[in-house]
Amino acid sequence: MDWIKKNYDQFALVILAVALLASSVMLGYTALNFKGIFASLQQPVVHNNNVPGQPTDALENARTSLQKPALWTPQNDAGSLFVSERYLVQEGKLIPLADPKRPLHPPIPNKWFLDNNLDIQDPDILNQDPQHKGFSILDDWKAGTDPNDPKSHPPYITKLRLEKYIQKPFRLKLEAYDGDLAKPDTLEFQINTVDVTQPSQFRKLGDAIEGTKFVVEKFEHKSHVDANDIEEDDSELTVKNTEDGKEVVLIYQKVVNSPDSYALLKYLWNGDQITVKKYKTFNLKPTNEEYKLIDISDAEALIENPKGEKIKIPRLEVP
Repeated sequence: MDWIKKNYDQFALVILAVALLASSVMLGYTALNFKGIFASLQQPVVHNNNVPGQPTDALENARTSLQKPALWTPQNDAGSLFVSERYLVQEGKLIPLADPKRPLHPPIPNKWFLDNNLDIQDPDILNQDPQHKGFSILDDWKAGTDPNDPKSHPPYITKLRLEKYIQKPFRLKLEAYDGDLAKPDTLEFQINTVDVTQPSQFRKLGDAIEGTKFVVEKFEHKSHVDANDIEEDDSELTVKNTEDGKEVVLIYQKVVNSPDSYALLKYLWNGDQITVKKYKTFNLKPTNEEYKLIDISDAEALIENPKGEKIKIPRLEVP
């Protein structure tokens, strides 16, 4: 390294000489092989017309998108290109009508009112009947019917309510009996109707009790001994209701209730009151379809439609 630093000029000349020598060698080699290289260049060119195709999917998609430009499609009543979504001022605050979490008239969502062009700002909108169908806006929403179509409404039976459960007592008493206990067909029973003014009746098994819907069905002699060793008669006379087939047991010398049940129904469609006895039928306007009262309690009534389907009628809610 010291020699290079001291003889730098000589070292540069040596490097240059080596480079020139290498270049001379390369030129000589190329000259010697010129004929071979030139001959290879003169070989006929093989033509290939099978040019591989290029994917054009991206180009076709771009062309299609140009033919169908993007359109403004408002979502959830979010307004249009030039009109803002709708708001309502409530207690000094802007309430977006499309907000499903803030219905103005629960349980109906705001969007349902907007879709049906109903006045959502009417505080009494749920009770309105714009088509005079006899059904409210709330009724239509519950049934999924069109509030703007006069012919679209819930079933009329949905407007029926139980207003009152009525029981009319009808009391019977087995006053006495006579005959051979071993031969039931010979027995005769004295029966009094407590709530109907008429004389005592003397009936045998199979006889109808006059002025009632009952027939005498069977008799069973029973007794017990009380604390004073006195035998008490507990005999039972069973009578059967000819209308509903239910039995009532009359105990000797005791008054037994056999209540008849009635339902006082309120028809909200037109305001009518309908009184119907249990197991009897009634009709509903305007179709005059016939229904039968199957059961009744203080909470609800159970009716049957012409198809035999059972329908519960709820109690009328008193405001």
